[in-house]
Amino acid sequence: MDAISVIYIEDEEIEAQLFQLGFASWGIEVLHIPDTRPESLALLDTPDYQSASAIFLDMWVGMINGIELAQTLREKGDTRPIFLLTAGDNPNPATLKQLNVVYIQKPPDYGQLAGIIKNL
Repeated sequence: MDAISVIYIEDEEIEAQLFQLGFASWGIEVLHIPDTRPESLALLDTPDYQSASAIFLDMWVGMINGIELAQTLREKGDTRPIFLLTAGDNPNPATLKQLNVVYIQKPPDYGQLAGIIKNL
């Protein structure tokens, strides 16, 4: 079976580590991008990141809104599933639907998400 990886764009290191640990037991590798600086987001164009099955975004990555980041990724042609993780309420369902972004409230159910990822 090929290795499965996902991308997590999150500026809180402890949140990223918890996410990595949560998926590790399900055999999913998490490729972490710690901020939205252009040189960090350039990782999305590298082979390892291009082969990732899905992208997870925090609602706020520094001063950048996760929905705006999702919109930028869609405008660049990224068609992979995008999941927006937030501890808050479901932000603007119409915008999420338009961008084909799935809202997930923190803390995520890693087993359920692993099943979704493995079925992509």
